[in-house]
Amino acid sequence: MSPTVQRRKFLTALGAGITSLAGCVRNLPGSGGGVDRTIYIGAYHWGFVIFDESGEELERVSLQRNDVLRVVSFNTLSSQAMQSLPSSIREAIPDHEALEERNEERIPPPADGDFHELLEEANEQYPDHSIAIMPSGQVHMAGGMMHPVALPQSATRPAVRQLSATRRGDYTLSCLTYCGYGHPYMEIDGGIIVT
Repeated sequence: MSPTVQRRKFLTALGAGITSLAGCVRNLPGSGGGVDRTIYIGAYHWGFVIFDESGEELERVSLQRNDVLRVVSFNTLSSQAMQSLPSSIREAIPDHEALEERNEERIPPPADGDFHELLEEANEQYPDHSIAIMPSGQVHMAGGMMHPVALPQSATRPAVRQLSATRRGDYTLSCLTYCGYGHPYMEIDGGIIVT
């Protein structure tokens, strides 16, 4: 038998073996691309909004250990990325004024300058954001559940990542791209909890 025929037989047998195993491992965490939950995270100046697939806004996301999470992230200033989101998500995003009110409630007023003017300046000069998901209370660059993902205003599509919740604990959503006065407050501490 020629080496080519032997190789074909081997690959055919291997393919059949993998196919027969697929049913056995399909339900294991992280195998087969199975997703337990999908969330949508929108970055705005100077915060994040989190939604489930129906468009319901969430304060926190609770996961079980080994759940597989799909994270769909986008910059709310990116009109092209926003257009590719499901209508339930697009319709749920608060308008600019409502997001500014949220900022004023949780970010200390500036010592110099007007909050609204600083926000408008940030929208013009620093339109880009990023998102990382890291263990709460740790140094931001120490690793975590999701490495930083760029969320530029020029993005044409949302960024999609699939993660396995392998370690229990609280995780912080944080922007690591400087975006003006409120940048240090652009995080949700304990935004994801893995039990």
